[in-house]
Amino acid sequence: MPLTLSLEDSRRLLRVTQRLGRPQAAAGLLADSGLARDLASLFRADFLGSTRWNPSRRAFEDAYCIGRGPEMARQYQDHFQFEDPISPRARLRRGPCLALAIVPRAALARTAYYGDFLRPFRTVDGIDLYLYQGSRNVGDLRLWRAPGQPAMGEREVTLLDLLRPYLLNAMLGSRELAGDDFDAAQQAEHCPWACFAHGDGLGVRPANAAAERLWSGLPEAGAQTLLARIEHVVRSGRPSAWEGFTLCLARGADRAASVVQLVPDASSAGPAGRLEQAFGLTAREAEVCLLLAAGRTDGQIARALGISYWTVRTHVHKAFVKFDVANRLDLARVLGALPRA
Repeated sequence: MPLTLSLEDSRRLLRVTQRLGRPQAAAGLLADSGLARDLASLFRADFLGSTRWNPSRRAFEDAYCIGRGPEMARQYQDHFQFEDPISPRARLRRGPCLALAIVPRAALARTAYYGDFLRPFRTVDGIDLYLYQGSRNVGDLRLWRAPGQPAMGEREVTLLDLLRPYLLNAMLGSRELAGDDFDAAQQAEHCPWACFAHGDGLGVRPANAAAERLWSGLPEAGAQTLLARIEHVVRSGRPSAWEGFTLCLARGADRAASVVQLVPDASSAGPAGRLEQAFGLTAREAEVCLLLAAGRTDGQIARALGISYWTVRTHVHKAFVKFDVANRLDLARVLGALPRA
C-alpha cells in the first residue's frame, strides 16, 4: 500500500530530513529538540529512545530517552536490557521492526520486562530501527506509544524505512561517533568499504584501496554518475543511493575536508555476494556462512567445499568476529534474519 501523508506530515518529514543533514550534537540525534518533536509527531509517538551497542561488553550503552525521563533510560541500561525479549532479536535485523511482530502482545504481557518496566512507564507498543555500517551497529532509534493508542503498523514501517539512509548518514557523520579529534581521511584509509575524499580545490578522489578498485573498474558513464552523486551528498549534507550502496557523509574537524563512504545495503546482491559486500566477508567465508545457515555441520561444509575441517572452523570463527556474535547459534540467527535477495 503506498504511503499517504497529510500536508502537515509531509512538512514534518521534510523538516526531519533537513535536520538530519545538519552536523549533529555530541549528545546524539535526539538532543535536537526540533528533530525529536517532529519525529514524535510524525510517528504519533510519545516515547523516543536511542542506545549504542557495545560488542565488547555485549550490552546496550548510552541509553537516552525523551517522553519518560532519565530514570527509564537508567533502569533500562542498568537492568532491564537483560530482561528485554525484543531488542536482541530486533538488533539482528536490517530494517524497521514492529515490537509486537517480534513478540506478540499476549506473550509480551507475560514477561517481567513488560510487567516491571514497560507497563509502569506506560510504553507498550513501538517500532525500532538498528542502523549498521556493514556488520557494525552504529546506533538505533526506538519510537513507542502509550496504552490506548492505535498500534504501530505499515505506515510507521514505511516511514522509518524511508528515513533509514538519513539516520545512518547522520549517525556516521556525527561528532558523537567521531569525536572532536576525528580525522576523516585517516578513518577512510582503514575502512573496508569504498570512501571518496572531497576538498576545496581538490575535487573528488579515492580515499582508500577499496575506492581505487571500485573506481578503476567503472565505465566512464558509471564513474560520472557516481561522481555526481558524491558531489550532491557533499553539497546537500544528505545521503544518496547508488548501485546498492548508501552514500554517507563524514566531515573532518576543519569542516572543509569531507569523506563520502559507500555503505553497502544488505540486499544489494545475490546471497554470497550480499554477505561479502555487507559484512566484509571473503568469498570463502560467505560460502561457509550460507552452508551453516542451511544447517550443515562443519564436516559437511568441509566436504561440500573441498576444504579441511579446521579450515572451516577458522572461517566460522572469523565470521563470529565480523558478525559480532559469540557462537554458531547466534550466527545462524543473524543469517536467518537477513533480508532475502
